Amino acid sequence: MIVIALAVALAPFIVLLLNSIRPANEFLSSTAPFVPADPTLDHYRTVFEPGADTMRYLANSLVITAVTTLVAVVTGALAAYALARLRLPFRLSAIIGLLFLAVRFYPKITIAIPYFLLMREWGLLDTRAAIIIAHVSLTVPFVVWLMLAFFEDFPREIENAAMLDGCGPIRRFTQIVLPLTTPALASAAILTAFLSWNEFLMASAVGPVAAKTLPVRIAGFITDKGTLWGDMAAMSSVIVVPIVIFALFTQRYLVRGLTAGAVKG
Repeated sequence: MIVIALAVALAPFIVLLLNSIRPANEFLSSTAPFVPADPTLDHYRTVFEPGADTMRYLANSLVITAVTTLVAVVTGALAAYALARLRLPFRLSAIIGLLFLAVRFYPKITIAIPYFLLMREWGLLDTRAAIIIAHVSLTVPFVVWLMLAFFEDFPREIENAAMLDGCGPIRRFTQIVLPLTTPALASAAILTAFLSWNEFLMASAVGPVAAKTLPVRIAGFITDKGTLWGDMAAMSSVIVVPIVIFALFTQRYLVRGLTAGAVKG
């Protein structure tokens, strides 16, 4: 079963890699072999040629993902802690939490045009800041809901003991709560980075040229002369590499964070 699951998971990526080294003429042939008969790196050369600006798109994606992750995790963690600890009347905490959840469920296409008009009004259209604002608005609700469960399960006795020692709310949060919820914060950061790195719709709406990210660049290989399958596969392979490296270095935090609290003594 493990082998079958692994094969299903890796099959699309293997096909992607094979297509990235497949000669252009094989894409037009109905009898082309599964493994390219004459592998070539021409598609990678095209992607990384000086006029392709791939490194600029890569830099845009890295900066946008890093800033989005930092802002979303910090803001979401603060909001989640407030919702978990404040005693609001009329179950306002639950209502606010449901509003955050609602933001995650409405179709993003419905806010693409409003965001475009808003960024144009603010003079931020086609900038990294515009995409970061859009991504933060999409990822903060996710962070809030993820962190809310951890903060609600966090033993209040530890905070009460800190209060007896004279710790204020900010000190309790930064020096006691956050260090003990590091796996949850790491999980939120990793999943937020994945969402921001792969997001296409909002990035294409508010950053179509100068602030273009790698996912948006892939769509550019669909031209009026046809789809450049080889170049698209090569660019897709490039996109996968940084996030795979990031996942390999941080997977232990992701597993620990997602399984925290699953077993209680």
